[in-house]
Formats: sequence, C-alpha cells, structure tokens
Amino acid sequence: MGHDGWRGISVSTRGSFILIIFFIKDFRLLLFLSTREISDNILKKLEKVREDFLRCITPIVNQWRGKPDEMFANWIAQAATCDTIPAFETLGVIPFANIHEEKWAVLPKCKEENTLVTLGVGHDTIAEEKFNRTVPNTVFYGADPIIEPNRQMYSAFGKFFPFAIGRNPGFTNFRVLPNQNQKTRNYVRQDRIDFAWIDIEGGEFEFLDQLHNDVKICQLNMEVHKKFREKDSAQIFHDFILRILEDKKYIFMKSLYTDIGVHRMFFLNLEDRECVAKFFA
Repeated sequence: MGHDGWRGISVSTRGSFILIIFFIKDFRLLLFLSTREISDNILKKLEKVREDFLRCITPIVNQWRGKPDEMFANWIAQAATCDTIPAFETLGVIPFANIHEEKWAVLPKCKEENTLVTLGVGHDTIAEEKFNRTVPNTVFYGADPIIEPNRQMYSAFGKFFPFAIGRNPGFTNFRVLPNQNQKTRNYVRQDRIDFAWIDIEGGEFEFLDQLHNDVKICQLNMEVHKKFREKDSAQIFHDFILRILEDKKYIFMKSLYTDIGVHRMFFLNLEDRECVAKFFA
C-alpha cells in the first residue's frame, strides 16, 4: 500500500466470501496510544459528557422499551433534543458535507496515521475529499457493490473494494443504486477503525450487534434504513440502542432525518483508551 504503519492486505476467497484483513506492520502506534497519559481533566470532561448524555437520552429511550416501531417512528423528534447538551460543545465535533448530508468528526490530537473506512460510497466522495485535505495523514478504504463510478472516484485518494459488506458468507439482498447488480457479499475486519462512515441501504442491520464488541470503532457515522428492511429492522435498532445505553461505550448525537424510514446518527467511543488518547488527550 505504501503507507507507513501498514504491511498490506490479505485476501482469502471462499466461494462468494472474501475476507479482508488489514495487518499493522508494527505495534508502536498501538503501544503509544494505549500507554499515552490522559489527564484527569480530560477524563472528568468526558465523564461529564457521558453522564449528561445518559441523563438526557435514558428517559427518552425507556418510554419505548418493548415498543420498537414506536421508537423508530418517533426517534428523530425526541433523540435530537439531546444534541443541545452544553457538554457536547466541548467535544469539537465538526461537519464534512457531501451532496446529500453531512458526516461528523472529532479531529485527532496527535499526528499518527488515521484510518477512515467508507462502507457504501454512493457515487459521492465530496466529504472524504474534504476530510483528506483537512487530515492528510489518513488512509482511506471504501467498499460498494456498484463499481463505477465509485471505483474511479474513491481511488483518487484511497483503496476501493467492489463489493458489499455483510456478516456471514453467502448471498444477501442488499438495496443498491440501479446501474449494477450485486454479485458477492463480503466482510471487512480491522483491529481499530478511527472513522467509519456506513451507508449501505439496509445492510447495516446485519451487523449492528457486532459494533458493541467485535470491532473497535472510535467514531461512526451511520445511516439507518428501515424502509429497505421493514420486517425486523425496528426491533434490531431498538435492541442496538438499548445495548448502547447499557454498555456506556458510545454516546451518539446528530440524529437527523434523511428520508421516509431513513435517518442518520453520529457515535463517539468514549470508553476505549486508544480512542480517547487519540482524539481527546
């Protein structure tokens, strides 16, 4: 790949299943982040953010326990009220706009290399291009089942993979834009992702549960598409949010309407020490 800190990519193909693993060349960065001193003031600030967030969002969510359809239908109107928490202003969240919506990020405090993974390029890389100019020491990996023009657009600054993302081998019925059929289903794994931007037209419901423990993500922008998976998507989203509040790893904000049955959210990992060291220490 030609990027410091990375050895390369291993690809294993089993039928229609492609497993991609990003190997870190050395562990100096991980050691630095895991041992970097985080001041008491930073820890106290983030704990206040988490406490204020939970104080705001918990009663909102609790009214919908066991009522997934009501939760999804009323989510934006009520969850968005927590965006006014004053403590959120201390986090330094900034927007990166593309054609249809904005991605959100907290910029790193150190100069080490960053990783941004885009799942669902969607014929629009304006936000990634802005991010690349703002944080040039970032390695980009993008995946989309529609090859063109996504490959041409994303390859200008990152590595593009022409497939969709799921949790198990085999085929699935992802919703894609209408200029190419999806032929394979694939799974991407990495030790830590600094920034994940996920917009995969309903495919997100297949691995929401894995975001709790199976993969370490520092910052996540995700669009949730109930309209493409009516049968069980509200229940999956309901359980996902309850688990978020139970684990207290992530806070979320920017719950915004995109379309009928579609909204987007921004998550920050305030629990993982490497994430906290990189973006707040």
